[in-house]
Amino acid sequence: MNGRAAAVTGIAIAIVIMLLAFFLLGGIAQDPDGFQEGELTAPAINVIDGTVMEPSPVSGSDYSVHLKTSMSYTNVYQEFGGTIELFIENAGSNEVFVRSYSFNWEGHGDVFSVNCSEYISPGEEKGMGILYYEGPGTNGTTTFEIHMNLWASSPNGHFWNDKGILLVFSNEMECLLEPDPHAREIDRNPVGYYNRLNDLVEFEAVSDLAEKVLDTVPGDYGVLQVIEAYELIRAEFPYLSDTDDHWQSASETISLGTGDCEDHAILLSSLLTVLGGNCRINLISGHAFPTVYIGNSTSQALEVKENVQAFYGNQVPLFWIEDELGFWLVVDSVGMPYVGGYPSSSIPIGTNGGDSWNFESADWIVIIDVTGETVPGLVF
Repeated sequence: MNGRAAAVTGIAIAIVIMLLAFFLLGGIAQDPDGFQEGELTAPAINVIDGTVMEPSPVSGSDYSVHLKTSMSYTNVYQEFGGTIELFIENAGSNEVFVRSYSFNWEGHGDVFSVNCSEYISPGEEKGMGILYYEGPGTNGTTTFEIHMNLWASSPNGHFWNDKGILLVFSNEMECLLEPDPHAREIDRNPVGYYNRLNDLVEFEAVSDLAEKVLDTVPGDYGVLQVIEAYELIRAEFPYLSDTDDHWQSASETISLGTGDCEDHAILLSSLLTVLGGNCRINLISGHAFPTVYIGNSTSQALEVKENVQAFYGNQVPLFWIEDELGFWLVVDSVGMPYVGGYPSSSIPIGTNGGDSWNFESADWIVIIDVTGETVPGLVF
């Protein structure tokens, strides 16, 4: 066999080997189907008691207080607005009770409030809960005010005085422009990402976390368990950015006690799946976030929305992704500070929530069904 014939034969053999590898691996070009209609579970709607028990007995005396206040807030957009949380430290010697606090734009009629109903002992600091407020309708610098309804106890703690509505802050915020809606390019379950993420999902590793959730919210899988799982991961696993784009398994994140967005998404998806839910991990430019299935009808999605709003005590907008299987609620534990907030690296549009949001950069999304299983094929 001359050199040219040998070269041709070698190329032919190489092609045959590549074709065999292609068909044996199977998943190189064929993406897995993932979730199918009829096998998904929506969380049950839970009863949330919004009854407020005010302090008593009430006296006619005016008791002094010594408080230190601070606040945290998200980006503020001209129409959507943003969220804020008021923190109060009781630096005095008598207990206080914060019935509610509110937000308003100076010169605007709308007032947004949350019934926090928090007792604060001397030396204690507490957050008063997340409060959503709509934007002023214009971009640029705008003045806002925060008020609270405060009660103070007598020095011996036997009596209470309603001190009324007090001004806490008056300051300025920079309101940002909102972009026009953009179409998204969607890629569902590409085999490389599907295998990589589902190989890192670990259901047994989150059993202790699931027990914590069930200790707080026992019973069947429901909206309150979704919220508790989200709040647990957000509180116990601080966000820590990495520089080498290493994706941690659920057990590795639990061991380290911290992680970045992909790690949070993998851990929270593992936990919600163990509790009885169905999750997806969504990849966008520079970010990853989970979503959880909440039903296949608009009425189901709206019931979940009302349940979440009842938990937070105000009209927080909920964001989701809708497709042929139903509605998938955003549960980004490194994004907005409540269940259903729009994901990090995104921008809300208007005040309606739902799918009214854009990505900060690029207009593509890769959606991965969390099954805990892999298929033959490549891993990215």
